[in-house]
Amino acid sequence: MEYLDMYLVHWPVKLKEWVCYPVPKEDDFEQLDLETTWSGMEKCLDLGLCRGIGVSNFSSNKIQRLLNFASVPPAVNQVEMHPMWRQTRLREYCAEEKIHVSAYSPLGGPGNLWGSTAVVDSPILHSIALKHNATPAQVALKWGLSKRSSVIVKSFNQQRMEENIKALDLKLDAQDLLDIEKLEERKIMRGEVFVNETTSPYKSVQDLWDDDI
Repeated sequence: MEYLDMYLVHWPVKLKEWVCYPVPKEDDFEQLDLETTWSGMEKCLDLGLCRGIGVSNFSSNKIQRLLNFASVPPAVNQVEMHPMWRQTRLREYCAEEKIHVSAYSPLGGPGNLWGSTAVVDSPILHSIALKHNATPAQVALKWGLSKRSSVIVKSFNQQRMEENIKALDLKLDAQDLLDIEKLEERKIMRGEVFVNETTSPYKSVQDLWDDDI
């Protein structure tokens, strides 16, 4: 490829360059210099290697710190977001800073080792789906789209891909949205693998997410 449409800093951590496995060891961490990292991202943009740059798994506080030195603000913050983890505070902050929020695991990540079926199994989503002759997955996706976020669904199954795209035709009413707001929130991808008391900059999950969890 000549360029990437969007290039993201995946997590606000730095691992040694050879680390390519999903669960880093305690001695795999290095000190993160986000200012240098973001300067490199901006250079990729200047060189035409990408059309946009952004971040992923950044809390409001971490984005605010990045904006203190960034010449180019992130175009996107890609985070876990679904009806059971609604990211209200983060979405409001990103809207103020004109940063698009993109939702990964908009169905809660079923099928992933770390994922959960709690979203698609939710009785409230099932009730809303039945009301609209839809599926819980379509309800979850339409909810995300209603928040002006993009939703990233991973499926290689043609039937499910066709089902997912039909979420665009679904119309949720005010009562549906109100019922979803009543769901108990639960973050599924907590990032515990990036937390330790010695080499990671984050000594707890709360440190990683700046208490947004």
